[in-house]
Amino acid sequence: MSNQPHPVCFTESAKDNLLPWVLEGKMPEPYIRIGMKGGTCGGTYVLGFDSKTEFDEEYLIDRIPVVIDRRQLLFVLGTEVDFQARANGFYLHKTQNS
Repeated sequence: MSNQPHPVCFTESAKDNLLPWVLEGKMPEPYIRIGMKGGTCGGTYVLGFDSKTEFDEEYLIDRIPVVIDRRQLLFVLGTEVDFQARANGFYLHKTQNS
């Protein structure tokens, strides 16, 4: 696991919806993957369950196991994971500080 500051963060709402899966061992894969799909300039964020690969950095963020491909770290740096029921679940966005 990396000792660097966390490149992403989770809102309280996101943690409230993810932690039960983590703590009860009900995640379909051991990690939450955060990344980009479809290119870095016009790409979209990716959030899902996944396994770790040789290209990944591993983080434990607020008890949530996260992997991010090293090649995508700069593009997801400063990303916040949020959950809103009215928006159909989880979404990612850049924070104001990034």
